[in-house]
Amino acid sequence: MHSEGNGPSTLTNFILVFVGFLTLAGCARDTGDVFARAYVAPEKLTVRRELTQKNNTAAVLNHGDQVEIIDVHRRFVKVRTRKGDEGWVDSLQLLSQEQMDQIRRDSRQYLSLPSEGTAGVYETLNVHLEPSRTSPAFTKIPEGGSVAVLAYRLAPKATTAPKPPNFASERPQPERRSRKQHVAKRSFLPAPPPPPKPPENWQEISSGKIDGAESTAEQKTRKDQEAAEKKAAELKKPVVLESWALVRTKDKQVGWVLSRNLVMSIPDEVAQYAEGKRITSYFDLGPVQDEEKGVKHNWLWTTASEQQTCDFDAWRVFLWNRRRHRYETSYRQRDLEGYFPVHVDTADANAFDRTFEIITKDDDGKLRQRRYSFDGTRVHLMGTEDYRPGGSEEVTKAKGIDTNKLQKMPHQNWLKRQWTSIKQRLSGR
Repeated sequence: MHSEGNGPSTLTNFILVFVGFLTLAGCARDTGDVFARAYVAPEKLTVRRELTQKNNTAAVLNHGDQVEIIDVHRRFVKVRTRKGDEGWVDSLQLLSQEQMDQIRRDSRQYLSLPSEGTAGVYETLNVHLEPSRTSPAFTKIPEGGSVAVLAYRLAPKATTAPKPPNFASERPQPERRSRKQHVAKRSFLPAPPPPPKPPENWQEISSGKIDGAESTAEQKTRKDQEAAEKKAAELKKPVVLESWALVRTKDKQVGWVLSRNLVMSIPDEVAQYAEGKRITSYFDLGPVQDEEKGVKHNWLWTTASEQQTCDFDAWRVFLWNRRRHRYETSYRQRDLEGYFPVHVDTADANAFDRTFEIITKDDDGKLRQRRYSFDGTRVHLMGTEDYRPGGSEEVTKAKGIDTNKLQKMPHQNWLKRQWTSIKQRLSGR
């Protein structure tokens, strides 16, 4: 009686233990199906539980968060967060390990660059990882915020979205047979005869004109000529370039913004003399005490015209005339090829005399650094020497996520993934 009473109870307990074990195995994180690891590129990234639904947010990730890629469907990838949430995101919004390492190295290098002036923004402005409109924006400059300008770069204007990687699955597709093939396989009728061969002079027959229309050969020649002319016209089309500025925010983040959206924070009394050019940098050359206007400052600035490959093509020194109570030009140079950094000696902020250094490329193609002295009224050339920039290693663009390799990995169903996870835990991996 006692053994018969424990039989159903033992079986029930075994079933409950087995179901609980499977539940724990399903809840546990499984690393056997992880294809690769990636990082979030934009400032905020929404993870969707399903691709076919919109309002199904699984998680919201921040820039730099690490995720695990567990599945791929065309240009979308399924990711798993550190908290275990799973969902789908656009692969263009992710960075590979190489790309993330490259961004971190560049950030450390850019943080050491000297500031060429402070700039402000009138409205919220996105900061991109690269000088391109299609590059992910990892942070924003708030309305009325200010940043330090470090460098400039011309880049082609991106008018189309980037081409997504080839996410076509390389797994062998199951063989599908049409209804006719199934019927033909089950029937005992003989196979149909092969189609008749075309006549030997089929090209001559096809090239004849019907009611004055073009022949097949003439149509092919005309289409090839039109395609060649279209390709030649695209090659002759000028490339539209945009000026991008490398900026550093107050929280030590470095990225690229469009230069035209920045306003250099130099007083309007000086900025009005820009003559339609873009102010690329400015520096304070010392204060001036005016009895009527109060404290004013002498200024050095650099300007550039549009589509300039150099950092500036002119520089100018402004002094404050205490007798006429206005800014006047002390010294200026135009039509040159100048490069950053522009160094101003600021050892003593209250000193009347200031020295600064300008780097330009001469007609012989060599870079030279000229040192000037400003005594409050005039600018004097103190010396010239060849400029040798610091050795910079060649930077190779980091590669993105190789989705083709991800597709080659075998697909495991749920039961097989749970069994793989159980074996890994039992083996102590």
